[in-house]
Amino acid sequence: MDAPEALREFLSYVVANLIDHPQQASIAIGTNVNGAVTYRVQLAQEDVRHVIGKNGMTASAIRSLLNTAAAKHGIKISLKVGSAKDEDAEAASATDEAPPAGSAD
Repeated sequence: MDAPEALREFLSYVVANLIDHPQQASIAIGTNVNGAVTYRVQLAQEDVRHVIGKNGMTASAIRSLLNTAAAKHGIKISLKVGSAKDEDAEAASATDEAPPAGSAD
């Protein structure tokens, strides 16, 4: 098993033990522009608060564990947590906010 997949399995285990609806959870793996492996955790709306925690402390702790494990394998990671509803809203706003053709920024 390669390092990104092993980290995904670890993340899956941790998240499944924090939430009430594990059947609605999914973890997507990708790569961002910096070459870091990105883990996008999608949960039921009511489970998001369990994984993020008070003031983001739980998510921060999970990121710290993932970063430490990833560093041993020489890779960088990024973790994003949200609900499927958040993802739909983010995708809609991204298409609405696209700059007009021919504009120079």
